[in-house]
Amino acid sequence: MVKLSTLVIKKLMKKIKSVATMQDVAKKARVSLKTVSRVINKEPNVSTKTIEKVQNVIDAIDYQPNSFAQTLARGKTKIIGLLYDTPSPNYISHIMEGVLSQCYKSDYEVIIHPCRFNELTLLRDVELLIKRTRLSGVITTPPLSDIEDLINLFKELNIPRVLISPGSEEVDEPSVKTNDREASRQMTNYLISKGHRRIAFIKGHPSHLSVNDRAKGFFDSLNQANIVCPNELIESGLNTYQSGMDCAKRLLSLKDIPTAIFAANDEMAAGVIKVAYQNNLKIPDDLSVVGFDDTPMTRMISPPLSTIKQPLGLMGEESAKNLINQLEGGSEERYATMNSTLIIRDSVSEIAT
Repeated sequence: MVKLSTLVIKKLMKKIKSVATMQDVAKKARVSLKTVSRVINKEPNVSTKTIEKVQNVIDAIDYQPNSFAQTLARGKTKIIGLLYDTPSPNYISHIMEGVLSQCYKSDYEVIIHPCRFNELTLLRDVELLIKRTRLSGVITTPPLSDIEDLINLFKELNIPRVLISPGSEEVDEPSVKTNDREASRQMTNYLISKGHRRIAFIKGHPSHLSVNDRAKGFFDSLNQANIVCPNELIESGLNTYQSGMDCAKRLLSLKDIPTAIFAANDEMAAGVIKVAYQNNLKIPDDLSVVGFDDTPMTRMISPPLSTIKQPLGLMGEESAKNLINQLEGGSEERYATMNSTLIIRDSVSEIAT
């Protein structure tokens, strides 16, 4: 049986705000999380002075480290957490569908929990969630997949995890991602094949490292075609409709406007189309526009938007399968990369070269 229990968790969180966490112990003892973990687990090579200091704090704030560890040791929970912070309901709904599907097949329950990656209480809140709901493992979505302190917390709590679309190539964690760089390169190649040379690119939110690969693929394609892209054609958005509009206003106020604009997600691309119409430009006759993600809006706006479709449901399913395999004692798959698909609609025109 799969359970969606965000509201339940929210009510539970209100009741347990006073519960001490490992974060509290580390902060009050002025030591690292690793040191607290070593003291609790009675690991060697910790000085007597440090042990005494940490233990005094544990006693003073009544930190209870054993219940979660004992539960895991008995192996009685079959509950995993899906942690997300994303501006796109379409993204998380498809990931969620895949995770739930796989968990249902494997008789696991799921707690789907929203987080705010820039909240100062993020680590404390996640630790409380894990301890009080007895999560056996977690799946994270971007930008949570790129928060090093959060990943370190999972390690300290000995929580199996799978990261969806981590942006850093240096992350050595079980992960599932798409080849955004290659997909972006293919879309840019498509624009070039239609005669476009003055192509603008709108980057995504700087905290979402996974979207950086989309910009890299764009430049890969231009470099292969020996096309120089001036800095004035590169804008930085925030993955939102409004930021797409703001970027488009600057791009379309240039003396020599681009013939095509590639936005790093569909919401920003929709903002570009809005501003184009405000400037009496026809899509695609006067300006070609493409996006990334294939959200439902891409089929409803006029003209329908050419974009890139990620296999989000399969990513969610593969993430859950990987995590459950870890929990069941199977071999761990470190990395899984899935291919995206170009969706060609009516927002690009061919121009004379």
